[in-house]
Amino acid sequence: MRWTLIAAAFLLFGLGDAVADTAFFRTIRTIDLDASGALEALQQTNPTHYVTVRTILAEVFLRPGTEVPRWLRVSFNAQGISYPPIVFTSHPPKRLLSFTLDDTRYVAVITLTNVTGPVVPLK
Repeated sequence: MRWTLIAAAFLLFGLGDAVADTAFFRTIRTIDLDASGALEALQQTNPTHYVTVRTILAEVFLRPGTEVPRWLRVSFNAQGISYPPIVFTSHPPKRLLSFTLDDTRYVAVITLTNVTGPVVPLK
């Protein structure tokens, strides 16, 4: 019982710090760029992000996969970048890309046009 009370006290103190941090309350909305009408809606609601997202989608396949996170961070100040080296077994092959600009998370399936060499299936 004593350890439970001690653990609860640590949890409450830790939670108090998190609640005091205003970033804790910041909500991040997610936009699926593959959804019908998503880019058109983005163009109307946030033209700056629209231009950035269109540039990213047009140029991401021009870079090797390992350089994409750095390119997004440096060129567009993107955060929370995820571009795992997993290629969907489709024709043409695809990869998942997600990143955050300001307070919005963007998710898209990228069609790869620069694949060279054999594609090795995951076992």
